[in-house]
Amino acid sequence: MSLWLMLAIVVAAGAVGGLVNAFLTDNGFVWPRRETSGAFTVTRPGFLGSMLVGAIAAAVSWGLYGPFAASPVVGGSAAGAAAADASLTLSALVGAVLVGVGGGRWLTDQADKSMLKATAARAAGSGGHREASAAIASATPARAFEIAGRF
Repeated sequence: MSLWLMLAIVVAAGAVGGLVNAFLTDNGFVWPRRETSGAFTVTRPGFLGSMLVGAIAAAVSWGLYGPFAASPVVGGSAAGAAAADASLTLSALVGAVLVGVGGGRWLTDQADKSMLKATAARAAGSGGHREASAAIASATPARAFEIAGRF
């Protein structure tokens, strides 16, 4: 199997991992968008952003530790010899999915962190609404951002 075909399979597996991450988070399958609450704007990468980061993370991991890690990509006589012996193992494939989940999770956490910072800033500037404070304390980051935007 060729290097580029295996890389495409690993990238697809990483994208699946990013999709799994979107399913596991409270954000769900939202489209990428910007949300505004008062003076604060937060970019939500959505499931497509999670899939993209998962695909890239899997490709990087496989490139570093996969069967072609020490092979020349362009030029060199070792590329043909390595291609004949290399294969895509099950552990490399499921590892790509796992790395995709981790990469997507990192992106989701960064977006959630931005939302929570904006929510805290908005809540600190409001006049002390007890019911909003209680709702924010138990809400997901996206929901907390929405609640803070009402005050």
